[in-house]
Order: sequence, then structure tokens, then C-alpha cells
Amino acid sequence: MDIITPDPKSSGGACWNFLAAWYYAQQQYGEDETQIKEFMRALYANVLVMDSGARGATTTFVENGQGDVLIAWENEALQTMADYPGEYELITPSVSILAEPSVAVVDENVADHGTAEAAEAYLEYLYTDEAQRLIGEYYYRPTNEEILSEFSDVFDLDVTLCTIDDFGGWDAAYEKFFQDDAIFDEIYNS
Repeated sequence: MDIITPDPKSSGGACWNFLAAWYYAQQQYGEDETQIKEFMRALYANVLVMDSGARGATTTFVENGQGDVLIAWENEALQTMADYPGEYELITPSVSILAEPSVAVVDENVADHGTAEAAEAYLEYLYTDEAQRLIGEYYYRPTNEEILSEFSDVFDLDVTLCTIDDFGGWDAAYEKFFQDDAIFDEIYNS
């Protein structure tokens, strides 16, 4: 089986993919890091193409027809299913990670551009019911649980989701898994 997934050394999405797989293996093997690493080594041994980013990986799989499996953002997979009905099968893992990219108003930028009021209004809007429904319509998982349940025909609500906090936060996760000579390099280069 040939897998297409982005490279965790160059893609934030790929880091989420890696951590989701690691967490899955952790659920299977407990704290036995040797077995977890073997699982991850076997997974990455099947990677045919490791693009520099998530969009490139989707393009490689969908448009270029390479690989048997694409490990992707949930929204990318759902959009592909909508764009190519009947051509692909979506398999949601039993365990994954809740990817919550940061959203913030950057004081220096908004001060330089005089956009503080608009930026703060946008940030507040993102968490309104209206915006949460729009988010769901575009295949992003709403953070509002009640609105998420309105999309139960789109999203698998039974998947067990870990968060970056399960890895000690991004700084700890990056240091342990993705910096040079960390676990990803150990697994991929062996």
C-alpha cells in the first residue's frame, strides 16, 4: 500500500498527521515506546510521496493519481469526497487529533494598518453560531458542540480526539518529535 502524506519537517499539517498516528499507536501499545516507534516506522516505510505541504499531498493523490491512501486534513478529505463523488472512500480513524490552528489579533500589525477594530470583530465573529455553521458547511469541524451535532451527517462524532496538550503543547511536541535528530528523523531515517 502506497501512502501519500506531507513531510512533518516542512508541513504543520503533517505534524498533526504524525501526532494523530502516534496517539493511535499509544492507545494500542500503552507506553511501550519501542512498539509505538515500530508502528510509526512501518507506517512511514509505506510513504510513496512526502510532499512539502498538505495541499501538495492532496494534489499528488487526487489530481496526479499517485498512491493508495492519502493521510489528510479532515476538511481536505471531505472536500475531495464532495468534488469527486463515488471516486474515493473516506475512512475516519477511531483515534485522531483535534487540530486547532491558532487565531489571534497581532497588536503590532493591526496598529500599523489601523485594522484593530475589524480584526477583533472578525475574531469574535468566528465563534458565533452563524460563523460556526459556515465553518461546518465548508468541512471544518465546528468547535461549538451543539452546532457540530447539526453536522453529524458530515463529521464522525464517535472518533476519539486527543489534543496537542496530550503531547505537552507544541514546544514540547516539536522538541520531542520534529526537531533535527528527534523521533521523526529516527523513525524515517532508519
